[in-house]
Amino acid sequence: MFWQEDAKKEHFTLPETTQDAVFNISAKILPIDHSFLLLQALLKHLPWLDEAGAGIFNISVADGNGWAQNHKDGFYYPSKRSKLTIRVPKNRLDETQKLLGKTLDLGQYQIKIVKALKPKLLSDMPVLFAKNIACNQAMNEHDFLQVTFEQLKTLGISVKKMMAGLENNIKTDIHIIHTRSLMVADLKKDESVLLQEKGLGDYRLLGCGLFIPHKDITSI
Repeated sequence: MFWQEDAKKEHFTLPETTQDAVFNISAKILPIDHSFLLLQALLKHLPWLDEAGAGIFNISVADGNGWAQNHKDGFYYPSKRSKLTIRVPKNRLDETQKLLGKTLDLGQYQIKIVKALKPKLLSDMPVLFAKNIACNQAMNEHDFLQVTFEQLKTLGISVKKMMAGLENNIKTDIHIIHTRSLMVADLKKDESVLLQEKGLGDYRLLGCGLFIPHKDITSI
């Protein structure tokens, strides 16, 4: 754990340059590790994702605070609340609407894009959470946090509080990507938005390095 105190309050207007395109979906069953399959399916409809600095979130059901999920059989059953979310530059939002009514083919699994919801602005909340940050499997928690601290510093973010969480693996057709979950707290508003815009590390199209707001550090 890495911990420092305090952040000052500030006035801030949320920028619109990067937004989340959100869709209601219908899917009977999906493997927990579906990042690569989802990417390949989306590229067939939105081939520009690879060049736009986009990020693709895993499709998941509600899983508490993300620190203790456990799916023993390797599958889950998306509910009516499950969403497909793609983080894109504002000028690409209209192009994502091409997905509406399409069925994404993930091999043995299919995802029907049912409805396009209103795009979401990024959050200015001080606590952010990423389910997967790509990292070296040989790193212990201390080393992971130290490397992360340096990466955030490079972005111009003066991090005060971080907590590493679950380790995970994402399989592609050629290799396995090791990840850890990460919470970053006490961010300034502009730092929070910047971290969501830029992400952290590689493999954004596989759901890595993508941050969402987390309600409260005391709930961990």
